[in-house]
Amino acid sequence: MADPFGNLQVDYKKGEMVYKDGDNASVMFVISKGTVKLFKKDSTDQQIDLGLYHKGDIFGELGVIEGGKRYETAVAVEDTRIVVINREMFMTLIRKNPEISVKMIRKFSERLSDATQKIDELVKRTGFTKSSDMFAILKVLGSNQVFPLALKRNLIGRYDPTIGICPDIDISMFDPQKTVSRKHAVIIHENSESFMEEEMGVINGTYLNGEKLESGQRYPLADGDRIHFGLVACEYSERIDE
Repeated sequence: MADPFGNLQVDYKKGEMVYKDGDNASVMFVISKGTVKLFKKDSTDQQIDLGLYHKGDIFGELGVIEGGKRYETAVAVEDTRIVVINREMFMTLIRKNPEISVKMIRKFSERLSDATQKIDELVKRTGFTKSSDMFAILKVLGSNQVFPLALKRNLIGRYDPTIGICPDIDISMFDPQKTVSRKHAVIIHENSESFMEEEMGVINGTYLNGEKLESGQRYPLADGDRIHFGLVACEYSERIDE
């Protein structure tokens, strides 16, 4: 019998990258044979391993659920064959095989516990308590909440325990109407300059000084800029010593 996934399979040599942090995410992967390692680098360029995935394992599934950008890197540990599944194919599989949904939810639950430990490790490594690591802060207007900005890419969004998304800056407690997306926007710091970029698939928009941003486009940030993530109003400030 012919392999129904034959034309969807991609071979990777040992050490070859499947995708990298920051790549567009639109597909998920199932390992036919071999092993893949997922990892992320913190603000000090130290590597944090997120796990090894083997034959039959699924990874990168947020690509078909959320889209947007990848927030980790995937590399083949050995010669590996992977089935690549896009969102349309994924939805077809779910409709025809509802048990797949149950299996994926179980997987999400298992990974959530591991992800929580990895996040704690990442927070410790980034050393947010040192103001010298910060290039700016994000103030939530109407509250006393101030978030330090210290990473090259600072994801702002809403924590989702179901599928394990935990943004660098979780503003869900200021958003009772849930107008903030799980992965809403990123503040990027490169070459001493800062930029705002809205993630793909955001429903309620991101506004910079009253201007609605286009998803996937970078907008320069300046001290005192007002940003709305959905209905949550914030101020970007480079006066971190105040």
